[in-house]
Amino acid sequence: MEKAVGGIDPHKNSITVGLVDGFGADLAVASFDNTGEGLQQALRWLTDRPGEIVRIGIEGSSGHGRHVAELLAAAGYDIREVPTRRTAERRRARRRAKSDQEDALAIARATAGEPGLGPVKQNGLDVVLDELAAVRRHRDLLVQRRTMMLNHAEAVLVALPRPVADLLPRGRSVAPRLATAVHVNAISMSPAVRSDLQLLRDLFDDISVVSGRVTSLERRLAQLVKASGSTLTEEVGIGVVAAATLLVEIGNPGRFRHESAFNRWWGGAPVAVSSGEGDGQPVRHRLDRLGNRTVNSTLHIMSVTQARCHEPAKNYLTRKRTAGATSREARRAHKTHLGRRVIRRMWADQRRHATAAAGSDSSPLVAA
Repeated sequence: MEKAVGGIDPHKNSITVGLVDGFGADLAVASFDNTGEGLQQALRWLTDRPGEIVRIGIEGSSGHGRHVAELLAAAGYDIREVPTRRTAERRRARRRAKSDQEDALAIARATAGEPGLGPVKQNGLDVVLDELAAVRRHRDLLVQRRTMMLNHAEAVLVALPRPVADLLPRGRSVAPRLATAVHVNAISMSPAVRSDLQLLRDLFDDISVVSGRVTSLERRLAQLVKASGSTLTEEVGIGVVAAATLLVEIGNPGRFRHESAFNRWWGGAPVAVSSGEGDGQPVRHRLDRLGNRTVNSTLHIMSVTQARCHEPAKNYLTRKRTAGATSREARRAHKTHLGRRVIRRMWADQRRHATAAAGSDSSPLVAA
C-alpha cells in the first residue's frame, strides 16, 4: 500500500489539506471549513484515502490549527509542528506560487523531508495547564500594555522643559521619574507643559492599575504552578513566570522521546554544516535559529541568572572558556545543559504525578 505524508495549512475560516508521496509528488489536496463540521469532513477525507498516512505536519498548531491538530491526534495520527520558516524557505528555493493548496503541499513536503520535526503540543488534556495558559496569556498582554504606557511616558518626560526635568530624579528607569512628575506644580507652566503633566498623571494612574492586575495574575500563576505538581521553581533561575512559560509552551513533556529531541525542538542543538567532510561525524556546526524562541529566551535568562549567582554554573562556563570556547559558545553549551535539566525534571514531575493519580484511584481493600 502506498504511504503518504500530509500537510495542513490552517486559516481562520478554512483549512487546506495536502498529501504527497515519499518522493514529494502531489497526491491529493482539498479544503474544508474551519468549523466543527468542516474538521469532521477533513477527518473523513483522510480516513477514506487509500494507503497509509505516515504523519501529518501542521503550520501554526497553536493558532488556527489548534482544533484540527487536537482532532487528528485524538484519531491516532502522528501530528508534527512545521515551523513557518521551513515552508517559506522551500517555496523561495523552488520559486513556487503562494496559495493555500501550494502552502499545504509545501508543508507536506517539509514534513516528509524532515522526519525529526517535533510533535505538536496537545491542549485540553489538563485543566490546570489550560487555566495556566489563559492566565499567563492575560498577564503577558497586560505587561505589554504597561510597557507601551511606560514608553509613552518616557517620550513625554524627555520632552519636558529643562527646569521641570531638573526636578526629576536621574537614572534610566522611567517609574521613579514618572512618580515624581505627577507631583510637579503645573500652575505657572505653559498650557502645553500642563497638558503633558496631566497626561503623565493619567499614565501613572493607568500603570498603577495595570501593575496591580499583573501582580494579582502572578499570584494566581504561582497557585497554578503548584497545583500542576511542577517543581521547576526549584531550579536556580526559574521563577513563577518562567515556570509557567515552560509548562505552557512545552505542554506534555512525554511527547519528547529523549533530551536531544527536546533541545532540537527549542533550537538548542547545533546544526551540522559538514560539506566537504565526507560521511563521518560532522566536525563543523552552526547555531540553530529555528525552534521555540520563547523557551529559548527563558533558558537564556536562566543561564544568565545562574552565571551571576550559582557556583556550579560559574564553574561550568569557566571550564568551557578554558577549553577554548568563546563566551557565546559557552553560553550556548550551558543553555543546552539547562535544557536537559529542565526536561528531565519535567519527566520526573510527570511520573510522580501519574503515580500519585494511580494511587488515589486504587480502591482500598476492605476486610470481610
